[in-house]
Amino acid sequence: MRSLEEMTAELNKEANKHREARDKYHQQASVLAEKRNKLQQKARELSDQARAYREKRDECNASARDAKQKREECNDRAAQMRARGGNGDIDGARAEAQEHHKKVVQMSAAGQANHEKMCQLMDEAAKLRDEAQVCHEQHLTCKAAADSEHKKFEEILQKIKDMRDNLPD
Repeated sequence: MRSLEEMTAELNKEANKHREARDKYHQQASVLAEKRNKLQQKARELSDQARAYREKRDECNASARDAKQKREECNDRAAQMRARGGNGDIDGARAEAQEHHKKVVQMSAAGQANHEKMCQLMDEAAKLRDEAQVCHEQHLTCKAAADSEHKKFEEILQKIKDMRDNLPD
């Protein structure tokens, strides 16, 4: 028959294995949580940058619409002058329409560039959020494994306590 000390030593050895495994899982979970948090923070920063590009894009698009309207007004004025037999500064109205057209082209190009940069940043942020989600899932798996090891650790400690409590006085 094994002695109480031998059985207790064996159980303590087993308990230590579970405690070490638990601590290892906790450490891995902490590393994963830190990585997840950094990825989420970077994704938020990229999303903020994307919002700034969206605002610039929207401003460019508004300027382009405004310039289009002014160009059309100038073209309409030139057409009315031609319809009245060429009375008025048709060339001036056309030149003004051309200036507004240049602004339409410029603002449209700027809006498109801002749109492309916004989309690039949003894609990068989405990839980072996906990576963060993977880290989060791994974090949860490690936490569950740590909890399982902790439960086994506690069960062994309870066995040791029960053995000691059942000793004759």
